[in-house]
Amino acid sequence: MSARILLVDDDKALLDALPQALELRMDEIQIDTSETAIEALERIRDTDYDAIVSDIKMPGMDGLALLHEIRELRPTTPTLMITGHGERDLAVQALRGGAYDFVQKPIDRDYFVASLERAIQLRRLDREVEQQRLALERHARVLEHVDDGVFLVDGGGVIRHWNPAAQAITGISADQALERPAGETLPGWEIVAPLIPVASMPGPGSLEAKVVPLELDGRELWLSISGVTFSDGVVYAFRSLTEERALDELKGEFIATVSHELRTPLAAIYGSAQTLLREDVELDESDKKRLLDVIAQESERLSRIADDILFANKLDSGQFALGDNGIDLRGLARDVVEEMRACFAARDNISFELTVPDALDSVAGDPDRLRQVLINLIDNAVKYSPDGGRIEVVVEARDGGVRVAVRDEGIGIAPLEQRRIFGKFYRVDPGLARGVGGTGLGLYICRELVRRMEGRLSVSSEEGKGSTFVVDLPVSVAVGKDGAAVAQPVAP
Repeated sequence: MSARILLVDDDKALLDALPQALELRMDEIQIDTSETAIEALERIRDTDYDAIVSDIKMPGMDGLALLHEIRELRPTTPTLMITGHGERDLAVQALRGGAYDFVQKPIDRDYFVASLERAIQLRRLDREVEQQRLALERHARVLEHVDDGVFLVDGGGVIRHWNPAAQAITGISADQALERPAGETLPGWEIVAPLIPVASMPGPGSLEAKVVPLELDGRELWLSISGVTFSDGVVYAFRSLTEERALDELKGEFIATVSHELRTPLAAIYGSAQTLLREDVELDESDKKRLLDVIAQESERLSRIADDILFANKLDSGQFALGDNGIDLRGLARDVVEEMRACFAARDNISFELTVPDALDSVAGDPDRLRQVLINLIDNAVKYSPDGGRIEVVVEARDGGVRVAVRDEGIGIAPLEQRRIFGKFYRVDPGLARGVGGTGLGLYICRELVRRMEGRLSVSSEEGKGSTFVVDLPVSVAVGKDGAAVAQPVAP
């Protein structure tokens, strides 16, 4: 590659002789000349030279002033200064001012050529480093926009790069991750790191990523991660499989729950039907009625299971629309409690209490679906009170809304489970140790219905002491004559 040099000197004889001498001693070299510093500056602005050679003493702008300008315009271009004999002080000033080297007159051609070649080589190395830096910056910008999380861990185990996707997936910002040991940034990293496959060079399909769990701020993340090693450490690329894993678990829970819930009524129906069909067994009318009642009841149970699954799917797909009418919650609560009393009349260890205010604002929402929510909550309260107890339903006015609380004295819910009970297919008693069945869809449906009525469903509970489910709903609002919003009262 040809090197381009600029010679600056007011001595025309030197400008004629020195280029010829350099061209004889150096290959592939192009030399420009300037008699003044001003002219030289114009050339330097237009051309990025590999090296500049300038006399220190020149009329007008001298070499030291030119050196200062060069440092401003081209800070990485090496500059050699030519000094006269006995001008050591000027040479020292030049070196302090950033000159690469100085050459005294009369010029030692061999020394000058050697120094110039070193300067040119230095400039080429600087350019290579700059190109590598720019390439790294381009690569870094690319990494800023990829969907996968990417981070670099150096040989000392310290994180040196952390892209935005890594932050989005983990919730850990670059400020929290960079320049810190990976084990501090990612709890459990020391355990999972040896399990992660690391390739010696990148390539499609070279290694299958490993799925590993990490717990961050109480959240369990499942990451599909692999690495590639290079001179500065290991680059890890990962993506989150947390949702996919949760979906797989949900599918497993669905299959296990539904298969169990279907098996029980199907067994009862099949057994009753087989008994009715047996010719070797004589049944009186009361026995036949009892078996037919079992078939009817268990068929209804199957129908409810199918309805819950279909209804939950309809909620998820966005195909379900709620009515938007004013609801007389006092009347609705009375009707529901009376219905549930009749439903559980055979349970003499269960009692129901209803507390309602004398007057209450109308509630905004769908009365049929709110009835479904209250029935489900009360049914759950009875279901999870296997030893009996009091079921209390309290309706009260709240600021800007109405609250319904359903309290029981049943088995209660552990603190960790309270965050999960509104999820699909989750049951407090999954092993049926207390004889409590169900699809685990009831509370999920309740939460979604209440949410669609602009309300909130929450729970507070203590194991062994019962649970309280609370429904908060906004009051129905109409516009008055003056344009102000007013609550709609319900007559007592």
